[in-house]
Amino acid sequence: MTRIQLSRAKHRSLAGHARISRRVASLLPFYEFGEEEFFTADHAPEAVAATRRSGFARLSALYGERFAKSAALTADVAGSISDLQFTASYRVPFQFSRHVRKHLNGGSFLASAEGVTVTDLDGNRLFDLTGSYGVNVFGVDFYKDCIERGAERVRELGPILGAYHPVVAKNVARLKAISGLDEVSFHMSGTEAVMQAVRLARYHTGRSHLVRFCGAYHGWWGDVQPGVGNPQPARETYTLEDMS
Repeated sequence: MTRIQLSRAKHRSLAGHARISRRVASLLPFYEFGEEEFFTADHAPEAVAATRRSGFARLSALYGERFAKSAALTADVAGSISDLQFTASYRVPFQFSRHVRKHLNGGSFLASAEGVTVTDLDGNRLFDLTGSYGVNVFGVDFYKDCIERGAERVRELGPILGAYHPVVAKNVARLKAISGLDEVSFHMSGTEAVMQAVRLARYHTGRSHLVRFCGAYHGWWGDVQPGVGNPQPARETYTLEDMS
């Protein structure tokens, strides 16, 4: 009965069934569309495909003029930055990715940010729609001021490892008051925080399995990214429907 309840609670997709998703992925060969198939993947008539080719060519030319400096610097360092290669490969569905990357190079470098906009190396001012923490929470201008004030406050101590600046004690008191918890733990990233929380929970409860919810982000840790792309099988992670 428990096994049936668990199966029903899992998200009704391959994301909710990690082992099945890995088996299915192993049966699907990689493929990508060439220039002709790129514009007729949905079996569009030639007249429509011709319009698409023309529009794509104009867009490619616009990108070449508008993002020349940003794209050039990105191309120079892409081979040296693993994250750039990774993000470039999944921004567009894999069947179309190579052709898009070849002709639409926008660049991954910015010169400045203000309010809800960013400015690239070519001087283009664009709305920040990429999920920037600064824009989503308080705005980049607020954080610029925080960086300046924070750097000035701890300037005399500098980047010391192990010991704390007195401001940490004040932050601990404030975090305890906000959260209502007895302790706090500081981490360099959300991924590290999740790893530590799971390890502590496993240690104190003696339990091994953990639950994540489909569609939620839990960090770059293998135990919370089961399924396709993870070389380790998901033996102790369940992916359930949201709020299940």
